[in-house]
Amino acid sequence: MTRHDDDTERTFAALPPAHGRGFAQTWWGQVWLKALEDTALDSAQLKAGRRLARAGAVGAVSVRPGRLTAVVHDQDGTAHRADVLLETLSPGQWDRLLDMTVERAGHVAALLDREMPPHLVEDAAAEGVELLPGLGDLEPECDCGTWDHCGHTAALCYQLARLLDQDPFVLLLMRGRAETDVLADIQSRSGARASGSSAPEGVDAAEAYAAGDILPPLPALPELPDEPGAPPSLDTETPPAPGVDPAALEFLAARTAARAHRMLAEVARGVFGP
Repeated sequence: MTRHDDDTERTFAALPPAHGRGFAQTWWGQVWLKALEDTALDSAQLKAGRRLARAGAVGAVSVRPGRLTAVVHDQDGTAHRADVLLETLSPGQWDRLLDMTVERAGHVAALLDREMPPHLVEDAAAEGVELLPGLGDLEPECDCGTWDHCGHTAALCYQLARLLDQDPFVLLLMRGRAETDVLADIQSRSGARASGSSAPEGVDAAEAYAAGDILPPLPALPELPDEPGAPPSLDTETPPAPGVDPAALEFLAARTAARAHRMLAEVARGVFGP
């Protein structure tokens, strides 16, 4: 369950133990964990973090721009405050990211569906914006005194991967913008883009009427054929689908063509006289 404290902080209740399952099911959650596992120097600390996260030892997780915070309990019950820092995007990077998102409707739809497609991240990178963390981007802080990632900060990262699976807006909040702000900005930019687009130029009615005598005449209407056209034959080597009678379909098609021919003839008589 999520509690929205304000626009710049979200607090997620402690998740249940994760026995028998991976921590990241989505590709972006897996990239998050890769950033942790490629950075940590002590694999034993990573294993300790996985054990703590699986056991449900990570308390409520607070997410705000640039920082994750949670209390993590050791197996003996000792509580430690763990923080993980991630650099926020600059105002210029946010402008480029949001402009790019607005230009591609599929990106907006994906975010609203709580998805982060690879092409969104790739397009952002092409604009100089790295959304997902890479090597060395997840900076640990813990009151246990370990200078590198310890079991507590690793457990927090593993737990956050589960939260990212559910909602990629968690990552955007860490990068500096709340969901409501992101969506409001997208809506504002979309409106400005629509109002600023050039509308097709119209033709003045008086000018069009005055130019009528110099325009070429419309082509004559084609003559009505003497008989209605024959519908295509349904006699093929492919057996019909169950419940389909080809003969009945041919009859209905022929009857429809005859009725259309009759209606056209009536209209022609009404326009051009008997």
